[in-house]
Amino acid sequence: MNKSADLVLKVRDGLFLASSRTYAEQYVEPLVREKYDLLLPKGDDHDAIGRDGIKYEIKASKVLHPTGNGKNTKTLIDRVLFESDHHITKRLVPFKEHQTADYLANIQNVKRDHFEILIYVLLFEDCMKVFFANSSDISKGNLPSWSDKHGRYDELGKSGQFGVTKSTIGWHLENNLVDTINYLEVADIFERISI
Repeated sequence: MNKSADLVLKVRDGLFLASSRTYAEQYVEPLVREKYDLLLPKGDDHDAIGRDGIKYEIKASKVLHPTGNGKNTKTLIDRVLFESDHHITKRLVPFKEHQTADYLANIQNVKRDHFEILIYVLLFEDCMKVFFANSSDISKGNLPSWSDKHGRYDELGKSGQFGVTKSTIGWHLENNLVDTINYLEVADIFERISI
């Protein structure tokens, strides 16, 4: 399909402007299921199931420059302008800066015992990077920066998280990268599944 650059930009910005739960669960999950021919699960323990019965968990994180906290601004007008100057669409990190820019993309609330494959998606300014990780590899502590505690399960080992930064992204690209999707393809997929 021939999409206008304006539409593609609006799709990308819509993903970044949406709240965390909305963009991950309502937008990225259906996108990933469609892209990789995965089915909706019958329960709430995981996000997708393969035609072969393999269970998938889908997580997403925006890759953004940090804002700082604005606490050093002296006047009310300075604080208001700080908010405008640090709008989320002004903080996007292009993939070409993945090893030089400061950012923290956090993949969280990973319930290892609920799936076989974790699909985690990093949203850069110009593309999405899609990674697959086996639950067994996560259990062995093979993911950099893995923390074995996070989320609704407070028991150690039940739910975890890991951050991806310029220091660790090389490992993810080398070991778990399966795809790069540009926002034109994202717009095409959204249109296809909207029919």
